Amino acid sequence: MRSLVALILACAAAASLAQPPAARPRIGLVLGGGGARGGAHLGVLQVLEDLHVPVDCIAGTSMGALAGGAYAAGVSPAEIAEEVGKTDWIHIFDDTAGREGENMRQKSLDDRYYGALELGVTAKGLRFREGALAGEKLKLFFNQLVRSELGDRSIEDLALPLSIIATDIGTGERVAMRRGNLTSAMRASMSVPGLMAPVVREDRKLVDGGLTDNLPVAEVKSLCGADVVIAVNVGSPLLKPEEVTGVVTVLGQVVNLLTEENMRKSRAMLGPRDIYIEPDLEGINPTQFNRQLEAAARGRVAALAASDELRRYALPENEYVAWLGKLRLATVSNPPVVDEIEVAQTRFMNPETIRSGISQEEGQPLDSQKLARDLVLEYSQGDLHSLDYSVVNTRDRTILRITPVEKPWGPDYLRFGMGLTSDFRAESQFSLRALYRRTWLDPLGAEWLVGGQIGSVQNINTEAYQPLDLRHVTFVRAAAGAQLRKLPIFANQDRLAVYRIQENRALVEAGVNIGVSGQASAGWVEKHLGSVLDTGPDALPNASGQVGGPQATLAVDTYDQPYFPTRGYKLSATYFDATHVSGDAPQLAPYARGEARFGAAFSHNRWTYLLGLEGGTAFHGTLPLADAFTLGGPRRMSGFAVDQMLGQDYAYGRLEAQYRLDFASPLWGLTLIGGLTAEAGRMNKLLTDESLAGWQRSLGAYIAANTFLGPVYFGVADAKNGKGRFYLFIGTP
Repeated sequence: MRSLVALILACAAAASLAQPPAARPRIGLVLGGGGARGGAHLGVLQVLEDLHVPVDCIAGTSMGALAGGAYAAGVSPAEIAEEVGKTDWIHIFDDTAGREGENMRQKSLDDRYYGALELGVTAKGLRFREGALAGEKLKLFFNQLVRSELGDRSIEDLALPLSIIATDIGTGERVAMRRGNLTSAMRASMSVPGLMAPVVREDRKLVDGGLTDNLPVAEVKSLCGADVVIAVNVGSPLLKPEEVTGVVTVLGQVVNLLTEENMRKSRAMLGPRDIYIEPDLEGINPTQFNRQLEAAARGRVAALAASDELRRYALPENEYVAWLGKLRLATVSNPPVVDEIEVAQTRFMNPETIRSGISQEEGQPLDSQKLARDLVLEYSQGDLHSLDYSVVNTRDRTILRITPVEKPWGPDYLRFGMGLTSDFRAESQFSLRALYRRTWLDPLGAEWLVGGQIGSVQNINTEAYQPLDLRHVTFVRAAAGAQLRKLPIFANQDRLAVYRIQENRALVEAGVNIGVSGQASAGWVEKHLGSVLDTGPDALPNASGQVGGPQATLAVDTYDQPYFPTRGYKLSATYFDATHVSGDAPQLAPYARGEARFGAAFSHNRWTYLLGLEGGTAFHGTLPLADAFTLGGPRRMSGFAVDQMLGQDYAYGRLEAQYRLDFASPLWGLTLIGGLTAEAGRMNKLLTDESLAGWQRSLGAYIAANTFLGPVYFGVADAKNGKGRFYLFIGTP
């Protein structure tokens, strides 16, 4: 009997030893959306690694898609944090290379017409852009983050199962992306409606996943049958009623209400084994992307507070190291050699133009950082909605594919501009302007423009622009227009009379673009000039006549902003020689005039210092009233009325000190500055108001802002021989 019992016990022991150890639970990681607050995910991921807690799948929304997508692609939390820390989040939401990267033609248009109000003129009517931002730099940042230069990163090929959540803006449906290009899915999940353009995937227009599933608990359970869910919520709390005070906060509250409702349902799905982490992110706004590392530190604190719960699912060190080794990207010392470069077909642009702007050569190692800079520069020229790349490895060849997507509302555009100046006295000027622009009339990028303006200055003009090569280094241009403006005549610092100045002109010229920052041209101009008394006594005789002759211009512009630059310089110079003159005014005679303007900006911390110098002279002859030089008005002798000084020769200088009073979020840029200005000018051979002979001085102060309407500034200025005045400027000149 004892032998039988011993045998049974031995068999039972052997059977128990033969059984495999209980399988560990499958762990699903949920990373929610919350804008810049999503930086907290990096701290949580780092704690999971420190505690040796593996995950079997990840579901992410918005910034959770960024952190989760990069982690599933094999990028460590420390590497993600390093990339986030060295990224310029102030400018990453500026799709272009900055104003310095725009060509001179684009700068001249943007300085007078609002790019944000560009409409497309199509066969189906007017069409507007689908988002204020295209997300060009953001998409290229994702490419760099997940090492897309090593090959196309597809979600289904990652080491960890991954699902990225977006919303179909057409149907309102929740879309879970488990396949396809990783970085386009990450970009789609972050497309805040109205702010960032949707991403088209499989014929769907996708926007921010937070609208439908900001904390995708159900998705992670479906993705890998997770037994345990670790959910990290970084969403913004609802605003208090008294905090909802304007359009922006109302829209923000609407988004918060939508996300809060779907997150409430997600939280209800969590069970007793699941772990819910909600970092304390008070004070960090979803748009403050330069505070992501601060959010990461708070995420680490929250995860450490849950470390006892997390340790239940930790692996022994050797097992965790093996798991992590399968997840991490293999270190690649040498970039791939590009065997072929392909540019996808375009709708109206010439693909060769895009290719000529990319310096990467076939047969050379891929320089992904330089490629990204080239793509941003090409995008900055204004014709593209997006410009992306992918690296495809086919057998023994590596193909670099460039994918341009042109503006859906192009290639014919309508743009608008406005300007308003007032000194709160009798001197006020306003203008409303519109421009119709047809682009890519031929493979070299020919354009035709028609513009008009009403207000204090009225004009209508047209222009034909023909590049002579793919890079638009050389060009020819023909233009014609008519303008009517009013010129005040002052005596003893009071307005005495007003003249109507009529100018009709025709121009033919050839030119060369010097990189993206300079342009030189020369041609022939014919002008019909007229000056006729409108109101007041006959201070000057009426005159009308035809003048014509050669004209040469030179322009260089490296300013980072057109009106309140923080760095760069700007130079413009024009010379016109009226070699023939005809008309009914005996005082009209051949003349030549030249004018040059120079500006420079230097910054240190919040201070910016600006220098402005101008000068003009009649090289021979007497300038007619319609072509005379003027001084006066905001930032051109601010203590005097607009165009108060009128003459044949002038010199002017300005020194300014500006202080940035406030920085907005990286999405909006600079909002408010304060400035002090000291000006000096001299008008020689005055046509009127001899009391202003000699050097005049002006001191002033102002508060200004960059807005979607252009610069806005309100100031006060005083001058010894001027009537100290307040002034307001809104719009573009």
